Amino acid sequence: MRVLVTGGAGFIGSHVAEYYASSGAEVIVYDSLLRGKLLGKVGP
Repeated sequence: MRVLVTGGAGFIGSHVAEYYASSGAEVIVYDSLLRGKLLGKVGP
């Protein structure tokens, strides 16, 4: 089984990805990583 986890860098997404990976699934994680930038917490 293949699973796509969107928002995989977040708390819930990372746990979902870990769960499926430990179940033997092929996990693809996608995250735009824009949340920190939008909130003014990352980078210039």
